Amino acid sequence: MTSLFVAKERIENKVERIPEGGCWVWMGTTNSVGYGQIEHKSKKLYAHRASYEAFVGPIPQGMYVCHTCDNVSCVNPNHLFVGTQKQNLQDMKKKGRSTRGEKSGCSKLTEEQVNQILTMEGTNSFIGKIFNVSKSLISAIKLKKRWAHV
Repeated sequence: MTSLFVAKERIENKVERIPEGGCWVWMGTTNSVGYGQIEHKSKKLYAHRASYEAFVGPIPQGMYVCHTCDNVSCVNPNHLFVGTQKQNLQDMKKKGRSTRGEKSGCSKLTEEQVNQILTMEGTNSFIGKIFNVSKSLISAIKLKKRWAHV
């Protein structure tokens, strides 16, 4: 029995296969954002990366293993592809998964407030005081440098 087979077996024993979408949902340990984790030779690995290596092959140095299904707990090798960080971020943005607007933990405004700001008259300083944000943020919103998706 090869070590690759053992790795495949270990992965397959920790998944629940979802027929509808084809995802293999990781049922083992996960990190705080839902990525599966597996221990190998006293080292924690991301389960989706381990699955890719076990079923597809080596991951080139510096490359990411990305999900076509956008399910971070999925380890189905048919749902995984290798890409650069830039490709991963572009894919995430294209699919609307990037943390922008209200999804950002740092956001002080809602989309509804941004829509109000875009229709308001008055100085950026005046509007900023109403929403308790800086006049430079109001300017950036009006110039579509921030909240451009609204």
